Amino acid sequence: MKNHILLLVIFAAIFTGVKSQDKEKSTVQWYGYINYESIFDSYESVTTRDAELYLFPSRKGDNNANGQFEMLALQSRLGINVKGPSVLGAQTSGKIEGDFFGTSENFKNLFRIRHAFMKLKWEKASLLMGQYWHPMFGPEVFPRVIAFGAAAIYNPLNRAPQIRFDYNLAPGFRATFAALGHGYHFSKGPTSDYAGNAIDASDDQRDAGVPDMQIQLLAGKKKGFQVGVTAGYMMLEPRVPTGEDTINDNTIGTYNFNAFAKYNTGRFTAQAKFSYGQNMSQYVMLGGYGKLLSDVNKTHNYGYTPYKIYSIWGELAYKPNDNLQVGIFGGLTGNLGTEEKVDTDNTYTRDGKISQLVRISPRISYTINHFRFGFEYMYNTADYGTGDLDEYGVYGETEQSVNHRIILAARYFF
Repeated sequence: MKNHILLLVIFAAIFTGVKSQDKEKSTVQWYGYINYESIFDSYESVTTRDAELYLFPSRKGDNNANGQFEMLALQSRLGINVKGPSVLGAQTSGKIEGDFFGTSENFKNLFRIRHAFMKLKWEKASLLMGQYWHPMFGPEVFPRVIAFGAAAIYNPLNRAPQIRFDYNLAPGFRATFAALGHGYHFSKGPTSDYAGNAIDASDDQRDAGVPDMQIQLLAGKKKGFQVGVTAGYMMLEPRVPTGEDTINDNTIGTYNFNAFAKYNTGRFTAQAKFSYGQNMSQYVMLGGYGKLLSDVNKTHNYGYTPYKIYSIWGELAYKPNDNLQVGIFGGLTGNLGTEEKVDTDNTYTRDGKISQLVRISPRISYTINHFRFGFEYMYNTADYGTGDLDEYGVYGETEQSVNHRIILAARYFF
C-alpha cells in the first residue's frame, strides 16, 4: 500500500513537472497603451483619421485659412507577445498587435491589425511569416516623434504581409531578404477611381503576379553606431476598363532605395535617413505615376511612367535623466518629376502638384511610472506648383502654404 502511494506521488510529481514545463514553453504576454491627444492646427491641412495622421498643409487660399482643434484617442493600442516551444531547432515566437486607427477614413475608430506574425529563430538566422514592418520603414531607425505615424510623408510608413529571412553574416552584420504583398498600404493608381465598383487599388500589386521584393543590409549595434541600406523592386498591374469587353493591363515596375544611420549612447541619439525611388505612394509618401505622353492618343494598350521622389530627415534626442526627454526632427521631401514624359491630364498621385515639403518639430516628454506626457510643435510648409507645367510633371513656379500644429499628449502604458 505504501509503495502504491509512493508511486502515485512520484507519478503526480512527474505529471505536474511535465505540465509546468509545457506552460514554461508557451507564454503569452499582453501589452499596450491608452492614448489621448489634443491637437491644434493654424491652417487646414491634408490629414486622415480625424487629423490624427498629418501629411501637409493644404494649398494656399482663403477657404483654407482656418484654425482647427481636435481631441483623439483612436491610436490606443493592444498587443500580445507569444513565446513557444522549439521547432526545427529554432525558438518560436509570435505577435498580434492592433489599434483603433482603422484601415481607411471610412473605418476610423475600428480595430485593425498592425502586426500579426510568427517567427522561427536559429542561432544565426530567423524566418518571419505574417504582417510586419516593410524593410523601407526599418524599425531600427525611424523618427521617435510624438505625432502619430513616425513622421510619415518623410519616413516610409508601411506594414505588409510578407515572408522575411534574416541572416547574421557576422557579429553586428545582418542581411535581410523579404517578399511582400501589400495590404492596406497600397500604391496610388487609376483603379482607385473605381472603388465604388468593388475594384480596389490594392489589387494592382496582386494582379502583377509577383511579390514586392526587398533586400536590406544592416551593420552595427543598438547601443553605438548603426548603418544600413535597403533596396527593392515592385510590379503593378492596373487593370483599367477601356471598353465593354477590354481592359488595359500593362504593368509598371518601380524601384526604391534608402540609406540610414544612427548613433546612440543611451542618453543621446542622432539618426538620419535618405530615401529615393519611383512612385513611393505605397509608403504614405509623395509619388504615383501617370500615362505615357507618347501614348496620349491611345485608349487601349497604353503604358505608364512613375514620378521620382526623394526624402531626407534627421533627428536629435537627449535624455538628461530617466524621466525627461527632449528632441527635434527635421524633414525635407520633394517631387523630381516623371521618368519619361507624362500625360499630365492622366496622373494618379498623392498630390502631384506639390514640389517640396518641409517639417521642423521640436518636442519634450516626461515619463513617470506608466504615464508619459508630451508636447510637440510642428512647423510645416508645402510648396504647390503654379503657372506652367512641363512634360515631366514639374511646375516652373511655386507658392507656399504654412501650418503650425501643436500636440498635447498623454499615454498610459500597461
